[in-house]
Amino acid sequence: MHANRYAVLTADVVQSRKVRDFERVRDQRLTQVSRLHRHSQQILAPYTVTAWDEFQTVAREPWAVPALLFDLRRLFHPLELMVAIGVGTARNVSKVPINVYAGGEAFERARAAADDLKSGRSKYRLLTEINSGNPDFDRLVNFVYGLHDTLVQRITNKQWETINVQVEEGQQERTARRLRLNVSTVSRNLQRGFFWQMQDTIAAVRTMMLKHFSG
Repeated sequence: MHANRYAVLTADVVQSRKVRDFERVRDQRLTQVSRLHRHSQQILAPYTVTAWDEFQTVAREPWAVPALLFDLRRLFHPLELMVAIGVGTARNVSKVPINVYAGGEAFERARAAADDLKSGRSKYRLLTEINSGNPDFDRLVNFVYGLHDTLVQRITNKQWETINVQVEEGQQERTARRLRLNVSTVSRNLQRGFFWQMQDTIAAVRTMMLKHFSG
């Protein structure tokens, strides 16, 4: 991998002022996702609140981003996130809090991606944007996530519940027992909740990022 090339994720909670007891809910979810991603060694620092409804972290490698995005969306639901990713060089990425000590082009690109997401210039609603400094690569990945986000916005609460249990259990039969559902119902919830499309997105974008940023 290119020396000192990192991926910075900056997430905004959509319509946070409408969430009852938002700070408690936000911090509870951040603790959960920080523990998960630190344990799996996917991030270099815990998720850090940078504003009321904004938080940030640094991925250990850029190609960890697709899996991190999936976890953020499923574990924060029903809260909706707009996630901006900047890829590039950075400094002090392991020194906490990162919003005080860290900096560099990856952070600047994440901020540029966040500003672009909030601008509303797209003809359809986007929840994800990547800025790596390579327009051709970014155009392709952001097109994939544009389609992906269109599906994500259609997933119901029950489907997200099934997805979360499936991720934890790994088998539809075990998921069905835990949820007290028929296996056919679990299978249907996963299909209608676009679980398999999300898994394919993780694999495809990870491969794209590995080819582009490794070596």
